[in-house]
Amino acid sequence: MIDRGGLSVSQGEFGHAVPVRPAVGSGSAQVPRCCPRGHQLRIGGAGNGWSHFYDLPDVTCRVCAALGNGPATWCLINPTSQYPADAAPVRGLALVVFPPSRRGGIGRIELRLNTRVTGEVHLAACGPCRRAVITRVEVAEAPVSFRRLGYGRVLVAAALARAPATRYRWSTAALPDTVEARAFWAAIDFPGEVGRPGYCSDM
Repeated sequence: MIDRGGLSVSQGEFGHAVPVRPAVGSGSAQVPRCCPRGHQLRIGGAGNGWSHFYDLPDVTCRVCAALGNGPATWCLINPTSQYPADAAPVRGLALVVFPPSRRGGIGRIELRLNTRVTGEVHLAACGPCRRAVITRVEVAEAPVSFRRLGYGRVLVAAALARAPATRYRWSTAALPDTVEARAFWAAIDFPGEVGRPGYCSDM
């Protein structure tokens, strides 16, 4: 369960929460092809910077900034950069992995901001069977909401990084019957069956 106690970090001397997206390619600072609104950055232009709030590289779409489309800036996090709990950074936004205790068991990846858990994904992956199932994705909404900032998208990308879709057949557990759940899964490019878990005998 996500520990939400005392989480009041949406504003501060180091900036504020902006959207985050998984970095594509090899480097976490690589500029993506499009901004979250779909503008091609090679045409519209992009600026690179650094978010001291997240301790991550950020990108600004110059078209969104000029048109006043907010937010025009978002941060990039490398979904393959995952830390064990005893080596997790104490500052910034980081992915922290808790492997399962047995083959096919459920492990989790937490998204932490300054050591506080802001979201988590639970997953089971079986190497011999080449199957992987996301059982839950959760992003904190109280006392400060981190929803609609891309945290869930980053968590799913981190899960996929642990069991690449080129080698594993992915699926998810049954979804909650809410428009929010359907909207989330409809908005991300998930390479598997949504809402129809393909468990193996080890799970």
